[in-house]
Amino acid sequence: MRKTILVLSLIVAVTASAQYKKSTQPAAPSSNPNVKVQGTPMPVQKPTADVATRIRLDDAWKAYQMDKAVFIDVRSKESYDKSHIKGALSIPGSQLIARFREIPPGKLIIAYCACSAEQSSGHAVIELNTHGVKNAVALQGGIQGWEGAGHPVETTR
Repeated sequence: MRKTILVLSLIVAVTASAQYKKSTQPAAPSSNPNVKVQGTPMPVQKPTADVATRIRLDDAWKAYQMDKAVFIDVRSKESYDKSHIKGALSIPGSQLIARFREIPPGKLIIAYCACSAEQSSGHAVIELNTHGVKNAVALQGGIQGWEGAGHPVETTR
């Protein structure tokens, strides 16, 4: 009888030990970037600028004429001073979230940059979207497209 109890105890101990080892081994990494492995968050990839919502020049021009949009120049202050959309705010992309309170509410936010591929303005739109601002778009063609269409620009002295 004692041998039976000893053998059963030994079996229970070995089984419990095997289960403990299994539960403390790291899990295999998941292909889902939002899954946590052993309490450590996996890196989440940020959306790239190419997925940012764009607005065509003619639609931006209509919003401009109807005073339904605020234009945000996300280029450097120096570039803004040389030429910018008339009435646009100068908020470089790196300062956008910190200076967000300067943007008048209730209007479409149209970010623009110098790049015809809208890289900087696309990043600005993604950043705004990430912070809950859904009414932000990037201007297709940027400042060059705006100037090329003959729309009003100004300089800062």
